[in-house]
Amino acid sequence: MRNITWLILIIVISSCTSEKITPEEVTARYTVTFIFIWNEQDFPVDYPSGAHFSKLIGWSHKPGSGFFQTGTLASEGIKRMAEIGATSPLDNEINNRIANNEGLNLVIGDNLSGGVGEITIEIAVNKENPSVTLCTMIAPSPDWYVAVVSINLYENGSFVQEKIVDVLVYDAGTDGGLTYMSANDPTDPREPISLFVKPPLGNGTSITPSISVVKFSKL
Repeated sequence: MRNITWLILIIVISSCTSEKITPEEVTARYTVTFIFIWNEQDFPVDYPSGAHFSKLIGWSHKPGSGFFQTGTLASEGIKRMAEIGATSPLDNEINNRIANNEGLNLVIGDNLSGGVGEITIEIAVNKENPSVTLCTMIAPSPDWYVAVVSINLYENGSFVQEKIVDVLVYDAGTDGGLTYMSANDPTDPREPISLFVKPPLGNGTSITPSISVVKFSKL
């Protein structure tokens, strides 16, 4: 009789535990909205005709990932994204990292046909992979792209409801061109990824105003 009582108690406890642990508690989805303001009035120096942004691509991943970080060398996928706006082989590189338990969710969004407008996507994060990195090529340009890198969406024991951050501009270090329409000038060997604050976008110290902001909203 005592064994039966213990068995019933264990089943009840297990049932209660399984009810408390739900996917919603360990995983969250976000709407991510990139708002682009790359216009000739705010960025008049050498503003190119046909200004646009390539398809948005990125992933959710573990904190501290070195992928895309300044000071590291661009992968072939980052190089092709930054130079020609390609999502491949960057998508394969990200999927390989996810398969290696370094991340959770690959996302590819729309492009933007002008310098001003919005791109919106959805992305999943969890407690193990609360950071988000997303990027898109500034087009035309030698190897410049805008990105949010390792934005943490899990703070103080819960997923944030909303977060708004400025998007930064990066130089992939794979092309030495100095203007939007520069001829191809491959950097050999490649230089490390760095923040881009030089003309024609910046003043050597910063880019003001920001070329883009991104809003994360929890669904």
